[in-house]
Amino acid sequence: MIRSALCAVGAVALSCLAVGCGGGEVDGDGNPMQSGGGGQVAGGGQPPGNAGTGNAPAQGGNPPGSGGNSSTGGQSTHEPEPGFTLDCAASKPGKPVLRLLTRTEVDSTLNSIFPELKGDWTNALPASMVSKLGFDNDARTEVSSQFASALLETAESLSTALVGSKLTSLVPCASAGDKACATSFLESYGRRLFRRPLSTDESQKYLAFFDSALAKSDFKTALKWMTIGLIQSPNAVYRSEVGTPSGGGRSLDAHELATELAYTFTGAPPSEALLDQADSGDLGDRLAIARELLATDAGKLHFQRFFEAYTGFPRVSAISKRNVQDFTTLNADMVQETRRFLDEVLVQKPGGVRELLTATTTNPSQRLAQFYGFPAPSGDYASITRPAGKGIGLFAQGSFLATRASSDVSSPTQRGLFVFKNLLCRTPPSPPDTVPPLATGSGEQLTTRQRYEKAHAQGGCAACHQLFDPLGFGFEHFDEAGRYRDQEFGMPVDSKSHVPNVDRSVAFEFDDQEGLMTGLADRLEVYQCFANYLATYAFGTNEACLGTGQVENMKNGTIGIRDAFASLATEPHFSQRSSQ
Repeated sequence: MIRSALCAVGAVALSCLAVGCGGGEVDGDGNPMQSGGGGQVAGGGQPPGNAGTGNAPAQGGNPPGSGGNSSTGGQSTHEPEPGFTLDCAASKPGKPVLRLLTRTEVDSTLNSIFPELKGDWTNALPASMVSKLGFDNDARTEVSSQFASALLETAESLSTALVGSKLTSLVPCASAGDKACATSFLESYGRRLFRRPLSTDESQKYLAFFDSALAKSDFKTALKWMTIGLIQSPNAVYRSEVGTPSGGGRSLDAHELATELAYTFTGAPPSEALLDQADSGDLGDRLAIARELLATDAGKLHFQRFFEAYTGFPRVSAISKRNVQDFTTLNADMVQETRRFLDEVLVQKPGGVRELLTATTTNPSQRLAQFYGFPAPSGDYASITRPAGKGIGLFAQGSFLATRASSDVSSPTQRGLFVFKNLLCRTPPSPPDTVPPLATGSGEQLTTRQRYEKAHAQGGCAACHQLFDPLGFGFEHFDEAGRYRDQEFGMPVDSKSHVPNVDRSVAFEFDDQEGLMTGLADRLEVYQCFANYLATYAFGTNEACLGTGQVENMKNGTIGIRDAFASLATEPHFSQRSSQ
């Protein structure tokens, strides 16, 4: 009966909805925009949060009610277009949006707000959908019935732990068991969960629900269900980046900015101190805050997560190689090699895109160095200089090379496609409905490159593969496990090739992976492309020209990748939104 009462009090919880809630874009007045079966925002068409000017969520509104349509079968998402706009005259603000927290963000949010309960509750949410660009935080992601149900289960799990043996340490006044204690709890924890102070109206509704539950049960049960309602509220699970009308556009308020800063640069909610700054109405220097947040442990982890999604390097830990003995005992070391390399080259240095592509050092374990045929490091994952002529940068590491290879041979197509899409931001043509397997067993001894050239130089394959296979040939000195080789099947390896322009003319030629990376590090489009991926990770959208302000500085080396990431806090889109 308490569960049904929760739905009756302002329908404050997502699980109360007969159908799910939609996230995503809102119009110029702050109203959510219906799109493709994703539904409307809970609240009878109102975005979650606060009713300020017009319908934008400013402080003081009602908890959302029910409404909208749902996708079914999980947390759904609109797949973003894979293309980017590289040539931008200037950065600009994008559309106002309501961003649903990812599963990871929900986890970090609840662990940050209730650290004493870490390990005592279960996150039942489904994995967030990953876009074609590799990120799981698409701003257009929508709530489904599965997500809403799992959120209720998650909220119940945490709230049950809250009122367990640790209650009095978390809520010292709980021994009194009265409304004053519930009020104090609501003011403190409601503010952290909503990332702003609750309005008077919101507080009254939650406390009225507490009173109703208390009349039917006891203090612990009433507090538990009030907490469940708070966790399930759209105010808790959506990030509002809508703002209020200002000068023909929209300006985000201090609490929206504090939330954006915290999640963008740590993947976690704003701290008490950052909320206090937001309460004052003036956050001060956003760039300084971004740098401070990135310097925290959470910030360093969130920065690493960008590269995990961008390159997919952790996937090597689940890969086996049929012809490589003991590979499964080394693939975890490959992941750690890349993590340590990224920290040393991009955080401790701090380096830029050129260093990412062309650094002459790496950080293997002692066993992995032996596997590669490299000099042994002084200790596991200590920095060593790579042998001359045997690859440079992140994309000569086993975590990248083995992930983009077959189980028994290298793959010029997989490696070339990564360069094509992730370093040049080009969109490959759609593959045919049926792709024939690469021919094997003809009796003719061929290198992998020769097999690919023979298979892809004819018929419908050629039109596509001539765009990216030449890029992949530059990696042919590395086998399916990421080891350097001069020969394959007793024949010399040929890694000479070229980078095609968009019009299929030759941009530049290279002899090997080192020549490919060095040449790419001189091209403006690589920095434009990388800036787009950084902005997409930060803003949850690849909408054109949102984060291009540091492209030239990245290319000339006056700013590293981590500082370029932090500088997104100064872009127009970070604090402003277009009117529509």
